[in-house]
Amino acid sequence: MIKLIILISAFIFSLPNYGQIIVSVGLKGGITITDYTQWNSSDTIINKLYVNRPESRILVNIALYAEGLSTKYFSTVGEIAYNPKGVSFTYNALNGNGNIIGTESVDNRTGYLSVSLCEKARVNWKKMNLFIYAGPRLDMQINENRGLDFYETYKKFETMIFGLSAGFGIEFVDRKYRFITEVQFEPDLTFTLNNTIGKVKKNTWLVRIGVALNEK
Repeated sequence: MIKLIILISAFIFSLPNYGQIIVSVGLKGGITITDYTQWNSSDTIINKLYVNRPESRILVNIALYAEGLSTKYFSTVGEIAYNPKGVSFTYNALNGNGNIIGTESVDNRTGYLSVSLCEKARVNWKKMNLFIYAGPRLDMQINENRGLDFYETYKKFETMIFGLSAGFGIEFVDRKYRFITEVQFEPDLTFTLNNTIGKVKKNTWLVRIGVALNEK
């Protein structure tokens, strides 16, 4: 994974050599909040122990991005991110007599290398841009961390997920740098799991800040 990130970083930061196309390159990151819009598992252990709907977790994402093909109101943004997505499952904790004494939770996570290509529209006001963007996204699973009870279900997860990225934000621009804050929504178009083991589909929200170096 480290070698892959180094190679991707080298590629992104070599893009300024193509100054007629690329207008800025940068780094952004923030929090990821994932919700399983569908969770149905045929695993009897899971169904017996984890009777409540899974709850969202807050995880941290980081991305490299480049913006180019820019006109007055539009540009194209390519992004490569490490974006972990996960939820928590709760179960009843019992004492020695079998009485419920509270709840415990198990955290599960799948880590994705996420690639997106979005069209960005903006309105300029002095040194500030208001923008919206949307485009296709591909998530490629590169790691996972899950409780033992979930092994049978999670091992059947699709390792490539197609979806969309859409968001809005504010960008502050000077001659050399631009600073952004944004909110992004990532609905999945394909199922994370859809077979005899069960059915899982997810949506994700991201809140991020970033800084970019202007090339023009």
